[in-house]
Amino acid sequence: MLKRALLFLIPGILAWLLIDQYILCPDYRFESPGPFKGETFYNPYEGYEPSAWTLANMHAHTSSWFGLTNGKGDAKDVHEAYDSMGYGFHLISEYQKISDYGKGAPNYITAYEHGLNLPKAHQLVVGSERSVWKDYLFPQTLANRQHMLDMLSADTGNVVVVNHPAMRIGYNPADMKFLYNYDCMEVINSYENAFHYWDTALSNGHMVFIVGNDDTHNAGNRRAVGKFATLLHAPDRTRAQALRSLREGRTIGVQIPQDTTMSFAQKIAMLKAASPSIISVSADSSLFRVRFDKIVSDVVVTGQGGVVRWQADSTSAISLPILLADTYLRVSYKTPDGIRYHLNPVCRFQGVIGNRRSTQQL
Repeated sequence: MLKRALLFLIPGILAWLLIDQYILCPDYRFESPGPFKGETFYNPYEGYEPSAWTLANMHAHTSSWFGLTNGKGDAKDVHEAYDSMGYGFHLISEYQKISDYGKGAPNYITAYEHGLNLPKAHQLVVGSERSVWKDYLFPQTLANRQHMLDMLSADTGNVVVVNHPAMRIGYNPADMKFLYNYDCMEVINSYENAFHYWDTALSNGHMVFIVGNDDTHNAGNRRAVGKFATLLHAPDRTRAQALRSLREGRTIGVQIPQDTTMSFAQKIAMLKAASPSIISVSADSSLFRVRFDKIVSDVVVTGQGGVVRWQADSTSAISLPILLADTYLRVSYKTPDGIRYHLNPVCRFQGVIGNRRSTQQL
């Protein structure tokens, strides 16, 4: 009897999931993408305060869901590891579940990783009080991906991050020409870099900002932490400051050098002494400038289409004439300790900050 019931139930569930995903999912009228426009530039680092930055990791898993998901250890392991390295924020991002470990502390921020689908089209949801369970399990269409972003961003107080977009077939670069209603992109993490995805979004007028995360699944393994990070402009290390910085682009992506001969104690010392070394970032109609407090190396300025606009082996300042074709300019560089920093773009805009907008369903 049970076998007979399952013979009908399983195909019925599968059929419903397919119908829901490929027939009932709303369709969308996507606007033709275009570059940033405007006579003025949005500069997320205006009013820069060198002492206001703090390290954050927002993507970390523990043993959860009775061991069915990929994760080891517990929340205490995550907090102890990142506390020891001087991080101001260390979020737990279980799949579909919000951890309350550390709740009540000023730097406690809710987070979870959304996504049950096989292609790994995942999103990090920061600042929501409950998780969204709906997902499309099979290879997703552009409309499927947009509908999920719409549902996640319906909470206007949260921050939605597209996680590891280059992993498997969760996203492809062409998606980033059109997708909106997300705030940030996990451009750097322990599994792959997604600069091509980021530049595709930026080149098509989507003001999305960088985050970097370890995406650790075992914080007890000290080689799995302190690899990638996000610098947040949050002088008081509070939830409100962190969320605002994520939404407005006051973040810096951080790649930390990994040397197999480096002890964890040496990594801690390096991170606690680390600084992005920026004095100021400015942009007007004619000139883009960045000043550093020391000589930095391997400096690259990237612009429209992901094209390198300027580079130098070493410098203490960038002074670059802005051309009409410069819709955005972003900088990456390395400090003497080997840490690489990736700044958000200074971009043309017409008074609207961010990548959220009303849905345009057919």
